[in-house]
Amino acid sequence: MAVGIGTVLTPVSLTVIGLAATRDASGLVLQSVLMLAVFGALCASAATFFAARSSAGALATGLTALLAQMVILLAPGHIVTISAPWSRPLAHTWMVLVMAGLWLGGAWGMRLARRGGHVQGRLAFRLTQSDKEVGTTPTPPPSRRRDHLASLPWVLGSLVLTAAILSRYYRIAVSPGVHLSLVTTASILAALALLVAAGASVGRSTLGARVTGLLLVLVSLPPLISTAVAERWPVHHLLPRGPGPVVTAAIGLTLLVLGWGGHAARRQARTRELDALRASHQEP
Repeated sequence: MAVGIGTVLTPVSLTVIGLAATRDASGLVLQSVLMLAVFGALCASAATFFAARSSAGALATGLTALLAQMVILLAPGHIVTISAPWSRPLAHTWMVLVMAGLWLGGAWGMRLARRGGHVQGRLAFRLTQSDKEVGTTPTPPPSRRRDHLASLPWVLGSLVLTAAILSRYYRIAVSPGVHLSLVTTASILAALALLVAAGASVGRSTLGARVTGLLLVLVSLPPLISTAVAERWPVHHLLPRGPGPVVTAAIGLTLLVLGWGGHAARRQARTRELDALRASHQEP
């Protein structure tokens, strides 16, 4: 069931983002913001389900988006002629590739977070048992401070390098009549690997994904709401061939969702492990 939800999530969420981008271009700010909220709600619901049931759903989401990106790269001329206006912003921005990379990494991150939750549950149970023994000093669980401190620069660095690569090579890759060179292909693959690494970081700590996602959403809101601000938007000047405010907000929401998914997977695995150990020790 998780795989089916993940497969359907990709086209539905990309359609919502495409519609939000077209509404923003038409000056319909409220509709664009509402569609971004729908996108966030859909992804958050799916990530919660994947965290509770199976990370294979997140893997299916990423693979479906990767398949869509391959179609865009292999047939850019046909993509341009698509009559649906909502599909054009997706073909010329990074959203499909970013969605593929982050969800593929997020699937692995949720799996790692679930394993870490089981380890934390066993450690917590041992700590409780040791605390009941007279004359025994319990060994505290290992600190995760280093993971938290490393996650933020890891995610930020991965996204900065990805933006630097895609702002130079992605527009070339999706231009009609242009054959993918070895350098362009290698650059796109390198960007995908960086995105996977950013998504997988939630397996060790969700701080980087959450802070970076919130930062992207906050940065994208002023130009999304005001046309005057959009003309002076610093991201537009730094990345003239990069994503617009709608896609930037969608990337931020995706990171927030994956951060929540990693947190939920770790917490639920820890709770289940504790419950199982307590039940086994209560049996006569």
